[in-house]
Amino acid sequence: MLREIFQAAVGDELVQANPVVGVKRPKLPRRGWRILTPAEVPAVLGAFTDTRARLVCMTVLLTGLRRCEVRGLRWQDVNLLEGTLRVAASKTEAGERLVALPGTLVAALEAHYASTAYKADGNYVFGHPELGSALDAMWYAREFRKALAAAGITDYVRPFHDGRHAALTNMAAAGANPVALMSVAGHTSMSTTKIYLHLAGMVFRDEATALEQRLLGTAPAPVRVDGWVEEAAEAQ
Repeated sequence: MLREIFQAAVGDELVQANPVVGVKRPKLPRRGWRILTPAEVPAVLGAFTDTRARLVCMTVLLTGLRRCEVRGLRWQDVNLLEGTLRVAASKTEAGERLVALPGTLVAALEAHYASTAYKADGNYVFGHPELGSALDAMWYAREFRKALAAAGITDYVRPFHDGRHAALTNMAAAGANPVALMSVAGHTSMSTTKIYLHLAGMVFRDEATALEQRLLGTAPAPVRVDGWVEEAAEAQ
């Protein structure tokens, strides 16, 4: 603000130079990610009092959609018979993608479709129940934070951003192929996808074993996990 004041003063010839032009602006502390755990997700979903808000949260957590993608989603983009969702409006070209929907989400969307008055192809999936307008992000944020509080979570969790992080990180932890994860996320490069692989603690043990077998011709050795020995599958 001070920089702009002095710049205007220079333009009005009230001062000869801007004395703060070389001063660096202070940086705000960056908030870390707060990823909901598998144990927390059912508690949060069960704490919602509004079914539409619960469905929005479920969609974010099970698909990893961005806020703009959730708000812009229309019924013409959802195929409940095939269990797919097409992201037609995204912030990047790579973001335009086809996402598979799990059975739980398909059933919830079917129930929502049956109950809403706005079910034409061009209507918003998560639109206002009386107006049909696009999802109010601030309204959802309030409902999300009420659910967090009811579930006993006091940490700061961003409703869309951290929800997307939770989806992608838990997908990676569940063993998703990196290329599949990149496609679901709508990333433009693997470098961004690697963030979620690292957060999930992916070490690609199968790939390391395959390389060992190819180069050394050895059989896979038993893998020790937390004091237990798991016998690796016999070589074919």
